[in-house]
Amino acid sequence: MSDTELLLKPVTELSVMLSSRELSPVDLASSTLRQIAKLQPVLNAYLDPFTDELMSAAKTAETEISGNGYRGPLHGIPIGLKDLVDVAGRPTTGGSAATEPNVAPRDSTVTSKLREAGALIAGKLNLVEFAFGFSSVNPHTGDVKNPWNTERIAAGSSSGSAAAVSTGAAAMALGTDTGGSVRMPAAACGITGLKPTYGLVSRNGVMDLSWSSDHVGPMCRTAADCALMMNVISGHDASDPASSNRMIPDFTSELDRGVTDIRIGIPADYFFDGVDPEIESAVRAAIDMLKAEGASIEEIPMPWVSIGRAVNVGVLMPEAAAVHRSRLAARADRYSPAVRHRLQAGLDISAVDYIDAQRARSMFGHQMAEAMRDIDVLITPTVPIQTPTIAETTPPQGSSFAPAGGDFPNFTGVFNATGQPSLSLNCGFTKDGMPIGMMISGKAYRDAEVIGVGHAYQRVSDWTGKTPPVCD
Repeated sequence: MSDTELLLKPVTELSVMLSSRELSPVDLASSTLRQIAKLQPVLNAYLDPFTDELMSAAKTAETEISGNGYRGPLHGIPIGLKDLVDVAGRPTTGGSAATEPNVAPRDSTVTSKLREAGALIAGKLNLVEFAFGFSSVNPHTGDVKNPWNTERIAAGSSSGSAAAVSTGAAAMALGTDTGGSVRMPAAACGITGLKPTYGLVSRNGVMDLSWSSDHVGPMCRTAADCALMMNVISGHDASDPASSNRMIPDFTSELDRGVTDIRIGIPADYFFDGVDPEIESAVRAAIDMLKAEGASIEEIPMPWVSIGRAVNVGVLMPEAAAVHRSRLAARADRYSPAVRHRLQAGLDISAVDYIDAQRARSMFGHQMAEAMRDIDVLITPTVPIQTPTIAETTPPQGSSFAPAGGDFPNFTGVFNATGQPSLSLNCGFTKDGMPIGMMISGKAYRDAEVIGVGHAYQRVSDWTGKTPPVCD
């Protein structure tokens, strides 16, 4: 079996191989490092592969597993971390030159939880500078390329996370999502990404962008793999003021439920307006597959939903400016022009406007809850347009604005405004061979149900088995 054949197996399969000792953690880690070495010059997904540490941890995991010390499904699994996530003794750069030096004194809560579960930290992954952008363009760390077409963006801001998982350079990864930064890259790179309910996963030790909109979430090959990671990284953390103290469910509990009693809402407004025809066709075909599996489908009027992205941005911009105010004052010249411009624009937003945005957000969340009262999940496209090229999303010299692609986050940001769970998965390919994302969004704290619907779709479709051309 080649490295690619092994590494593109879902973690649900790899964990069985590891627990039965059919596969050793050392061999899996070695294959992962070879894949990183092969693809890093092409994709630029990693900022810092933890080569020595990964092999050392793999040897420890092998000893533990062979000694009947198996800790669970993530034991021996290589996982990449977006470089907003602290790892003790390692710099957290945020993909920027403005953070140096910024060596983490301790692991983030999610890093600690992954280590406790036996996961192997494969390294830090590339991202859009400070996670503030939809593309995978970064003038400091280099652009992340899309594994399906290296002229196109991997999307952002969790660009390296998506590219690495798509190619097996990480079996799983952590991303963050403030306006779509888990789900947009998942859509562009053909993987599965979950923005959990706000507060389910601790943000302690994860660099802020917008504290009331930031979510940490899994990026995996399948919905079932997302469930495995959620079982590890979720839970109350007193170090995070926004952390939920609700009882955490088994996120795998809905995987075998199917969709025979699931009520799916299809928004009649906004989410299909002006959508690329190939994207709309693929998403509606996926909805038809779920209907054939027994789901009930209902069109839902949502005439107010088009303001969701504006509400998201209205909160995000001033919060990001507040997070960066001191650093921006001291090191403005070390930011890229595009990100500096966005942050400076946030500084010009008044307190009254910010309060108005939060008030609008509260009302928007109430309207969403009312609209979803009699349904379980909404299904929409993840993004409205086909994945643009790197050239199209790179601001010209002297400009802070990309020529194209600004519509990319229009749909994802809606669910950052509400904080409800939202999953993107692959539902097909364009004529040009680029992945198409479908978004499944559910009620707050019903993450397991959202994952279960995604899993039900993946059981009857075959998109997760496709291999990106760069792996050939």
